Order: sequence, then C-alpha cells, then structure tokens
Amino acid sequence: MSAMMKSIRPSEPKKEKEKKPFNPFDPKFNPKEDTITMLMIIVTCFLQCLVISAFYTPHHFLSGGVTGIAMLVQYVTGIPRFVPLIALNLPICLIGLKHVNLKFIIFSGSATLLYSLFFAIPFVADFRIDLGENSEMLSMIVGAALMGVLGVPVVKRGATLGGMDVLSVILSRRFSIQMGTFNIGYNLIIMTALGFFYGVRPALFSMLATFIANTAFNYGMNGFNRNMTVFIISEKWEEIAPHVLNEMHRGVTYLDGEGAYTGQPRKIVYCIVKTTELAKLKSIVRKLDKKALFSIVETKEVVGRGFAAMN
Repeated sequence: MSAMMKSIRPSEPKKEKEKKPFNPFDPKFNPKEDTITMLMIIVTCFLQCLVISAFYTPHHFLSGGVTGIAMLVQYVTGIPRFVPLIALNLPICLIGLKHVNLKFIIFSGSATLLYSLFFAIPFVADFRIDLGENSEMLSMIVGAALMGVLGVPVVKRGATLGGMDVLSVILSRRFSIQMGTFNIGYNLIIMTALGFFYGVRPALFSMLATFIANTAFNYGMNGFNRNMTVFIISEKWEEIAPHVLNEMHRGVTYLDGEGAYTGQPRKIVYCIVKTTELAKLKSIVRKLDKKALFSIVETKEVVGRGFAAMN
C-alpha cells in the first residue's frame, strides 16, 4: 500500500454562526460550562463521601490517593480525615500550578475543600449500609465500582477531584498512559501501610477495591461506544464513499493500494466510526457490494473533528 491518501468530508450547509463544541481542556473560563462542572464536582464529592462511609470505613478499607492516606491517619490516630486531606492537598495543588492551568487547579482545590466539608458532617461520616451476609466482600465490590464510575463525569469535564488525581493527570499527559494505571502503582504503597497496622485481610480487600475502582474508571472513560477504524476493500469504492459521507456524516479517506496477486491498483476506503455505527456502515456496503472485504480495528483514542477534544 502506498503512502498516498486523499481525504474527503461531507458537505455541510453554511451557518451564520457555528456554535463551537465544548472543549473540557480549554484553559479559558466559560461561566456556563464551568458552573455545570462545579455542580458535578459538588454532587460527585458528596456521593463519594457517602460511598466511603457506607462501604469502606466499617471494614477499615482504604480508597486511593490522598483520601486513602487521610483515612489511614484517622484509623490509626483518630484525627478526623478532613485535617490530613487539606494538609496533603495543598502542596499537590502548588505542584499542579506549574504543569496545568489555573482553572484545573481551582476545580481540584474546590473538590478538596468539599471532601473535607462533607466528611466533617456527622450524617455523612456516620452513614452506613448493611449488606448482610458476605457484607465485607460485597462492600468492597459495590463500593469500589461506585467510586470508579462516579469519578468519570468530572474528569471528562476537564477537572479532577484533587489529590493524587492532579499528579495522575500530569503524568498521563506526559506519558500517554491511563490515569488508573498510575493510581494502582502509588496506591499499593498505601495498602502496604494498612496491612502493617490492620493485617493482611483489609489490605488485600483494599487492593482489590483499588483495582476494581480503576478498572471501572477506565471503562467509564472509554465508554461502551468505542471508536473503530475501518478499512473497506471494494471494487465499488466510488459508490460507497458518498453514502458514508451523506448518510453517516463521517469523513472518508482514500488510500492507494495495489493487489499483491493481480498487481492491479485499487482504492481502499478508510474511515473511523463508533461501535453503534458499525451496523449502519455494514448495511451501506452490503447493499452496494456483497463481496466487499472489511477490516475493523478497535481504536483506543481518536482526537479531532467529530470525536474527542484535544487534551
């Protein structure tokens, strides 16, 4: 296959004023969108505090990051967890100022204060849910899954819940590795300390909870509607492309290829679609050429027109 490509896009009607899509990583302040983000942070912090109190605290489990350190300090010394939460998050926010934008730090700092505030409320601190038989195992699974999923909407809005998330964002941007992968690494250190004070059992449960939470977070970030890269080899490429453009409103690129056996030049239709759009794409191609060859590859991330904003 040669390196020559030709990209075509669907024609779009001209608009007087085209509204720009929300970019969660834009460092500029946007009153409307930033208010929505802040409301999501408030709700998420409140719910996560309830989850920690209900499922983690009764069994001496630890959550990840700075919150986990604060919980360990409370277990061992009795000092309310909001005290170490504030003390540990301040230097992290200062580090973040050098690597990320001011808006990001404001959101992260607000989340830290909200965590501290909610944990200081007796109703939240004393909140419990009894899961009956096998309560320890169920609490670990349910609590961890909820913690992971609840954090997704905030991060997708270009913010974090403070603490180690700030460092994870910095590292993930530099090394292109998912935040959850970094979280697992430094959380192992916290769990080891828990095992020293409370034994192996709660430490192992906490490690499993960390794994589940980060797996749930990564799945939530990627979503179930994944991006798919599709290569279509067909003699009717010239008919297929316009249908994809006009019916699916997805850009198409022609790749210049050559049959190894026949030596004949041919065009390969290249496009990127969502999982939910695959059935539509297959239907279009089958109507035009039942002998067409598909190559479908799951794509980890797509940034740009019609997909995710640049991080």
